[in-house]
Amino acid sequence: MTGVLEARDIVKTFAVTRDGKTSRVAAVNHVSLAVEPGEIVGLVGESGCGKTTISRIMIGIESADSGTVLYRGQPVVSRADWRALRREVQYVFQDPFTALCPTMRIGAALAEPLIIHRIGAPSERADRVAKMLEMVGLHPDVARRLPNQLSGGQRQRVNLARALMLEPRILICDEIVSGLDVSIQAQVLQLLIDLQEKLGLSLIFISHDLRVVRYLASRVLVMYGGEIVEQGASEAVFDDPQHAYTRTLLAAIPDHSRVPAPAHNLGA
Repeated sequence: MTGVLEARDIVKTFAVTRDGKTSRVAAVNHVSLAVEPGEIVGLVGESGCGKTTISRIMIGIESADSGTVLYRGQPVVSRADWRALRREVQYVFQDPFTALCPTMRIGAALAEPLIIHRIGAPSERADRVAKMLEMVGLHPDVARRLPNQLSGGQRQRVNLARALMLEPRILICDEIVSGLDVSIQAQVLQLLIDLQEKLGLSLIFISHDLRVVRYLASRVLVMYGGEIVEQGASEAVFDDPQHAYTRTLLAAIPDHSRVPAPAHNLGA
């Protein structure tokens, strides 16, 4: 399968030492995945299955032992290639508490990507900061605050706003609601859906929580032991799972467990 962003036959190993002997273990074993324009892809699996590793390789945070990352059909190879990709593909990290510098005010944190890429005059950057805060459901006055003055849900909204500052085409969201209360999870998920529809974004949404993935994604890839063991349309994977591991994940979800309908208070 091809897409606007694609990982093709990626292998990544890490050195592991046991009993004085060092060997290499495959964290990602010949994995291929792609995201189409405007698509929400769910990448699901337990901790340590390799889903974060493959996503970090797709944006150049980590390097692969072998395989290719392609953007718009072209291999991403040189430093210039990766720099261009990072203008259009942004990564939203799991922990909203450590993703922001504790001593940097929110406005400065949001403006930083524009400064790095030499985009806009100071007044234009300030205007864009205010616009992005409003887009994620926060008041522009939040720009004056420090991260410790915000709730976890507000910080994750700030992280989303920061990822949107460069007007990317793709967001890679790594477990971004896992540390939030269930009611706040629903608000952030609805915000992602709204942003995806409004901006035409593509999303790779990484989670160990199948409830959340089913709520959000149109296509699902199940990862286990460094490999993609099942993939397909969300309804097909959840209603008629073919792999034993997928069935095990689904069986572990209590019948009453679900993501509630989104609340109206987007400032949480």
